[in-house]
Amino acid sequence: MVSVKRHRGRFTGFIVALVLLMNGCALTFGYRHADWLIRWQLDHYLDLTSSQRKEVAARLEPLLVRHRTEALSQYEQFLKDLQQRVSRGLSREDLEWTFAAYDRFRADLFERAVPEAGRLLTTLSGKQVRHLERVFRKEEAKGDRILQAPVAARLDDRTRKGMALVEEWLGTLSKEQSARVRPLILALPDSQPVWWDYRRQRHDEILGLLRHPVAAEEINHRLRQMFVESRQSAPARYVEMDRDMRTGLTALVLETDRIITPLQRRHAVASLQKVIDELHALARSS
Repeated sequence: MVSVKRHRGRFTGFIVALVLLMNGCALTFGYRHADWLIRWQLDHYLDLTSSQRKEVAARLEPLLVRHRTEALSQYEQFLKDLQQRVSRGLSREDLEWTFAAYDRFRADLFERAVPEAGRLLTTLSGKQVRHLERVFRKEEAKGDRILQAPVAARLDDRTRKGMALVEEWLGTLSKEQSARVRPLILALPDSQPVWWDYRRQRHDEILGLLRHPVAAEEINHRLRQMFVESRQSAPARYVEMDRDMRTGLTALVLETDRIITPLQRRHAVASLQKVIDELHALARSS
């Protein structure tokens, strides 16, 4: 449950990834090794017993097969549609469409995981819950250390990574283009403080749920509230940050799209095609 969404890093990426959504290499690596990655993460968080590991392995395989069979074609079609939109030039409506697709795919992914997550959580011992709490607190301590860095340094580091990602998808930017794009990445909201507060809240909710055992149906209901319907149950500060981030990303993407050259646009279309081809190959291998 904690790990299904995790492969790409944190729950929210910030940058042009919303338009170009997936990195082909990371996507295919994650999919080809999803079974191992998820089991490794579950063991990290929950310190699974040998019988739990066997149960997870047995139930995970059909879950992944169903997702590969049912969802990959949707991802592929989304990217084909996105490719056409990038080819002709992006509009604000295209960005809204992309955000909606991201939200839909995210909710679908969590919805698929909830029943199996609820089943597993009903089997945890008190010792395993205490282990989970220790892991959560270590993560939160790491977040505290991250937030101790000067805000300017954190934003500069994010900007550097954002510029690298833009050039990965578009090719090398000119000095003039860099001068237009860099300030827009730098101006994106400083999401980390709000994100770490939100993460701590979800940690506490999960631990509270596990410390007072309830039926699997109630666990599933609570998990859906936390993860499938996360925007409805998130604190107002988090929802506001997410809205501001999407507004900033929209401005960034539209301005970048406006100033790129025909060669760079072809580079972006070709980059998307690589991901489409990888997804198609994955779907055929299922």
